[in-house]
Amino acid sequence: MNRREIFDRVKRATVAVVAMNNEKAQHPYTILGSGFCVNPAGRIVTCRHVAEALMEKTLKEQLAEVSPQKDETGIQKLPPIWAIIPFAVFYVTNMSKENLYIIPCQALSVAAKTDYDLAIMQIRSHKAFSGGYPFLEIEDYEELAEGDEIGTCGFPLGNYLYDQLGTVASSFTTGVISSIIPYSGCPKEHVRGFQLSLTATHGNSGGPVFSLTSGKVFGVLQGGVQHTSGALLQGIAKAEPVYPILTAKMHTWTSDDK
Repeated sequence: MNRREIFDRVKRATVAVVAMNNEKAQHPYTILGSGFCVNPAGRIVTCRHVAEALMEKTLKEQLAEVSPQKDETGIQKLPPIWAIIPFAVFYVTNMSKENLYIIPCQALSVAAKTDYDLAIMQIRSHKAFSGGYPFLEIEDYEELAEGDEIGTCGFPLGNYLYDQLGTVASSFTTGVISSIIPYSGCPKEHVRGFQLSLTATHGNSGGPVFSLTSGKVFGVLQGGVQHTSGALLQGIAKAEPVYPILTAKMHTWTSDDK
């Protein structure tokens, strides 16, 4: 793929993670963060803190309330909580040259890691994607090196960017892998993240971090870095590795949770 094809594919697979608003609101939904699809069946990767924005308590707070008692399967259940059902919103341009189609897809379940800022959602099937959802392939960890050119896609500032600039769909920024955390060449299972040289802000969280060479994703944009004064530094960001969320056992909550 050439670079234009890579950007097109990434943009089609990138979603806004949203909460639906009532009919009197200024916007039909509130963008809480970004995400991306990793298979045609509709599995959406995002950050745990994006998913937690839909819940009355963080996962850490919920775990602190877990009863020591286990059910017949040996599993300790989290107490029920109130949560807003998330939607993944796709922005589709290839259906028409004249129109942008905005397609919200409801999440059926959400699973989260406790040791990484990672979550994954399973969304309902949608007739607009009868052949499968657009998705991104995963980059082999062994192909990554510090200094590699990379990009991210997402929704910086959420609804506020639309209010300021009129930007509707996702936005790109590019940079390089500044550092592999904790060190370059460490085994895949010990990777804790990637320091990136690129600009990102609130709303970018959960977006894909991908290679500009292959178009494959290896990271999940997690957040920026704060100066000692508390201000967010531009040009330095962190990504979580995508690999742990694709294979690990996690706590799952469904749209039936209260």
